[in-house]
Amino acid sequence: MAFAFEKKTNAGLITISGAFTAAISESFHTQFVAWFQAAPEIKSLVVDLGGVPMMDSTGLGAIIGVLKRVAERGGGLTLARPQKNVQLVLQITQADKIMKITPTLEAAGL
Repeated sequence: MAFAFEKKTNAGLITISGAFTAAISESFHTQFVAWFQAAPEIKSLVVDLGGVPMMDSTGLGAIIGVLKRVAERGGGLTLARPQKNVQLVLQITQADKIMKITPTLEAAGL
């Protein structure tokens, strides 16, 4: 599992690769919080899920934690390129009702 956090011109980009499960969600959360606090100018985020073959409820909880922090800044969160299994988790949990989901990074505004 790997994470990358980048500042783009119009949003922050988080790229996740590998299974997003309980085994790594705490590490993700710690790294995200440190990066996000160091970048107060970032209001909106895109999470690239193209490299995530599966996500469990803990991974989803970590993404909802990102959504909460972004909302506190008055921004928005977009999930980009979810694979089929991840898309299914988002639909079953109805997380797709509270987060924008796009098939490409370009459609997410990057």
